[in-house]
Amino acid sequence: MKSNSVKEDTIRAVLGKVFRLYVQSHCYHWNVEGPNFRSLHAMFETQYQTLNGFIDAIAERLRVLGVKAPASLDELLVAGEGRQLSAAKTVDEMLANHCAEFSSFIDALRNAIQVLTDVRDDGTVGVLTDILEWCEKEHWMMSATMK
Repeated sequence: MKSNSVKEDTIRAVLGKVFRLYVQSHCYHWNVEGPNFRSLHAMFETQYQTLNGFIDAIAERLRVLGVKAPASLDELLVAGEGRQLSAAKTVDEMLANHCAEFSSFIDALRNAIQVLTDVRDDGTVGVLTDILEWCEKEHWMMSATMK
């Protein structure tokens, strides 16, 4: 029974963290300004749309495993660390904050993949590995944009 609890807690934490990243992407999409507006606006839009799909995939994975997905914003926020997202007033702050949030999420994904591999949840590992690959590429692209 312990592995089920570990599995559930791990997947819920990833769900909360991807939700945080989704919210940040969406807010930055709404508020970005400046000479690179068009490309950054489009980048943030692609990110929040993709992350929304990941939210759904992870929540549905919980349901496949017989676990209820979070049913309130409060539950999602607690699962995603319960701390506020960093506000940003400039494009440079947005990119720096977003890279940091992506980096934190990438670390969480790697940890979750290891935990779920240990309890032999191959289905969720597959889902999270695909998400990890996309996030690593997005992080690299944003990091390159800041140079």
